[in-house]
Amino acid sequence: MANNANPAGAGPMRLDPYKAPHLVELGDKSYKVDVRGAVVRKILTCGLSVNLALPNKAFKGVAARAIEDAQGKVTVSLELHHHDPELCIPLLVADNLDEIAADWHSWSRLMKLPMLIVGSDEIATSVRNMLGEIMVETPWERRKRITTVKHRPNFLRRRKVGVVGKVEKLTAAEIIARR
Repeated sequence: MANNANPAGAGPMRLDPYKAPHLVELGDKSYKVDVRGAVVRKILTCGLSVNLALPNKAFKGVAARAIEDAQGKVTVSLELHHHDPELCIPLLVADNLDEIAADWHSWSRLMKLPMLIVGSDEIATSVRNMLGEIMVETPWERRKRITTVKHRPNFLRRRKVGVVGKVEKLTAAEIIARR
């Protein structure tokens, strides 16, 4: 299924994360966005057509960028954020915060990429601390029992410590078998 989307500056645009693949045409570039990654088609100044296949790992994450116009209306755009600004792919341009939050989370989860926020200084920062696909947070305290028992399990706490009996010393002459 292919969807033609409006350019990011021409008004609202939305690519549904659950109905991929999508075809986005912006000027001399066209993007084919799928859950596994994207294909960028660009026509160079010499007229040569170039196709770049970008897997999910090529993107830093799904970034949200807020833009305020002269009337004070805030428009948010979601994009697949790449370190090269020409390879950033718009996914959503809207002003409805509920729709933006739902799509932001859905694209991030489906593409297994972190959620990023692009500030006014054009630096993307992560919403959550992540190490790969694992969120890094302060751990919960797991043991809430009495810690004076020196970490013995419950079934060992009621057992008594054994006593070693008389130890016999064996010599080499007793171990060797003789006829």
